[in-house]
Amino acid sequence: MIYLNEGVPSALLNVTSDVLNQLNLPGSLVFADRLENIPGGDEALGIEELQRNRWKLKNWCPKFGLALHMGSADLMSRTEI
Repeated sequence: MIYLNEGVPSALLNVTSDVLNQLNLPGSLVFADRLENIPGGDEALGIEELQRNRWKLKNWCPKFGLALHMGSADLMSRTEI
């Protein structure tokens, strides 16, 4: 996601959660990249960005370098949205 145009990383998170929810499938996400709208390693902003796209953060491991954000998230169920 580091090299994608602005708006694309969030859109990918969003479309993935939409498709899984429409098909009533569970989903998990493991990432080692730079998530959009999160300067530095701010976990609170990471939670907000993922929730906006219907993912619930499980683990957050910020680090130095281009791929600032590492972690995992689960798909939010329709009742959590």
